[in-house]
Amino acid sequence: MADFGEPPASYGFQEFADDARQAAPPSPAAWGWRGRVRKLTGGLVSPAAGQEEAHYRAALAQVQAGFTGPKTIVFVNPKGGAGTTTSALMAARTFGVHRGGGVVAWDNNETRGTLGARGMPGPHMNTARELLDNIGTFEDSATARIGDLGLYLRSQGAAHFDLLASDERPEVTGHIDSGDVARLHQLFQRFYRLVLIDTGNNMRAGNWLAAVHGADLIVVTTTIRQDSASSALWMLDALEKGLYGPGNLKPRTITVLSEPAESVDPRLRATMMNIFGSRTRGVFPIPFEPALVDGGVINFDRVSQRTERAWLIACAAMASAL
Repeated sequence: MADFGEPPASYGFQEFADDARQAAPPSPAAWGWRGRVRKLTGGLVSPAAGQEEAHYRAALAQVQAGFTGPKTIVFVNPKGGAGTTTSALMAARTFGVHRGGGVVAWDNNETRGTLGARGMPGPHMNTARELLDNIGTFEDSATARIGDLGLYLRSQGAAHFDLLASDERPEVTGHIDSGDVARLHQLFQRFYRLVLIDTGNNMRAGNWLAAVHGADLIVVTTTIRQDSASSALWMLDALEKGLYGPGNLKPRTITVLSEPAESVDPRLRATMMNIFGSRTRGVFPIPFEPALVDGGVINFDRVSQRTERAWLIACAAMASAL
């Protein structure tokens, strides 16, 4: 067989492979009057995308960007009703749809959380407890497959992520501890690119602290309410003093600020934007969304385009921070 070897420098291969080669031209506009002009002229007139569409495309590219390894995002606020579960689900759906999967949302509540109740049901009722009972099957075997996790996780269909519910059996006692969190986290890092963790309300619980310790990014969730904001700020104070030290928390934290009603106090909103903007990398507002307020299983098809785009912007910031 002939030995072709490396082509000589004059062959032209280097010019073709050079990172400086011409990039693909930007796609023409698809939104608004620009998109209509392009459609009506059959592409003969193709205006560039407007500012809003260009912003959307930049956010989409950031969400789809590759990571250097598996990454973990933890959603936190010790006050109930502050949006941690909804935020974890919407972020999982946003990343899952636009990245094509590789995402798991995990309810790391020490007892019973609500992530499983708000996600699509699966063909089984298994939860984190059953997975922990059988986790040795995955830890002790190099041949364990992601498909085998289907016995314990719940596929979320067109949302392109998997969900691990917290323990749902009323007769069972005991808690998920820090060691359990470490084992589950290590397992998920083997099979998923993004691990999104919904947390409970007890900041002193071992599983809560273990999740925060293992996070690449902390997402503070709060609604535009004084009690929700106060709880989040108290938590940030505690984390900075007890775990990270002054100035070390802000670079790894962002805030998602959700509107709890159709009408909110604009002064309170502005105050919260300023306060959390000084305490975290950035604040990303999420509009009031009727499809998310009933507390039942979320039908992502009913979520408004406005809310979807707000979550894309927020998730782009998370991806950038990672």
